[in-house]
Amino acid sequence: MCTSRTLFYLLLLFVAWFFSGCAGPLRPPLRTVAAQETGQREKQPLTISAKPDAMPTPDTAKIRSLLDEYAREEDSFILYPLAQTENKEEEKPLEKKEPPEDVTPKAEESPTTLQDAPGPKADDRLLDLWQKDLDQAMAQPPGRRKIQFSIPVVENDRVLYFVKFFCHKKRDFFERSLARSGKYIPMMATVLQEEGLPEDLVYLSLIESGFSTQAVSKAKAVGPWQFIRSTGLRYGLKINGWLDERRDPLKSTRAAAAYLKDLHEQFGQWFLAAAAYNAGERKVEKAMNRSNADNFWDISGKRSYLKQETRNYVPKFIAASLIASAPEKFGFVDVVYQTPVEYDEVTLETSLRLETVARLAGTTVKTIKELNPALLRNITPPHENGYVVRLPSGRGELFTQSYEQLPESAKIKVITYKVKKGETLLSIAKRYGQKTTDLMELNNLKTRKLQPGQELIVVSNGVKKTR
Repeated sequence: MCTSRTLFYLLLLFVAWFFSGCAGPLRPPLRTVAAQETGQREKQPLTISAKPDAMPTPDTAKIRSLLDEYAREEDSFILYPLAQTENKEEEKPLEKKEPPEDVTPKAEESPTTLQDAPGPKADDRLLDLWQKDLDQAMAQPPGRRKIQFSIPVVENDRVLYFVKFFCHKKRDFFERSLARSGKYIPMMATVLQEEGLPEDLVYLSLIESGFSTQAVSKAKAVGPWQFIRSTGLRYGLKINGWLDERRDPLKSTRAAAAYLKDLHEQFGQWFLAAAAYNAGERKVEKAMNRSNADNFWDISGKRSYLKQETRNYVPKFIAASLIASAPEKFGFVDVVYQTPVEYDEVTLETSLRLETVARLAGTTVKTIKELNPALLRNITPPHENGYVVRLPSGRGELFTQSYEQLPESAKIKVITYKVKKGETLLSIAKRYGQKTTDLMELNNLKTRKLQPGQELIVVSNGVKKTR
């Protein structure tokens, strides 16, 4: 009996010893316990390490310091009450994943995207505060609608990731974008103000195209605001064989402002409107229906109702805005900004070669093309009565005087040609000194086959595509 009782006590002691030894590692670190006991939540530093306890990198610490300094010196941030979010879970550090390369043909490569990180609660907080920031900007009188980002928005890990991303890996892209911004932001910001939108939304064009009028995406979105063809046409932009007004910085900004206002009215939230601008309203609607949710995080969570690029669109925009509004604080001290666009406008009664336009205005064809990026050919569009051309500032009067003395032979003749039986596209092209591909594009032809009686638009003395 005594032996059994002794064995029983020994067994109890062994069990107690075993569980006390296993429980040790399950206890949270002392610094976390201390933080909990004092009612404070220790903030995890931004890091590209997968280890929770990793220390912040020097670059990240510098970026945080820069943002703190920016907030103090510029007095441009508003701290909203965070009582509702004090007990939220700790934000997880970023995983060690490099964004995949994106491809933008021609002028620029666009900034790339970030893998999923950090957690939903941090992003929910970010988007709620960003909504307040934009709403507050919209409440200001027209012309003073500047976005003032809240400090928690600025310090969000996704935002900090893209701040670091633009300052390092995509530094060349961002520096070129800043240089080009000097040329286009004054014009674009004025349009946004006139349309009643915060002028800081101009930085959507930075992350879309780097302010490039020649940018073309893999999805065939074109211009500084990256309109696809159908959306551009819906908002009044002309797109044909002669013109692509998606490339026009003034007209495309006007269309983008109208589109953003419509998206905000449709979805009721600025971050959903921004997501829809990036992905298209139908994709956002589909994501909302599939997820049975009406907030951004629920439709952009782990099940990937939205693509990665769209999930990171808002923090990327905020990061670009922060850097572009104070580039020298982030090391962009040698940017040579392009001169703001200034021009005269003249109305043409007939089509003219760009060479003739340049000669009459005393400038170069290159300058005419830069001022009129929507022009796809080396002549102004036919059948456009009263087409407006931009000339270098101060050259409008010279052009008008020279144009009045221009002989009729120098003016382009555009005719409507009726196809006769037995004629081919090649024979007609040869007759008028054109390429068959030019005729096909000019007339939106899908095939080379022609029918007798079919009407074609033909330039009588030929035209070559400029790009």
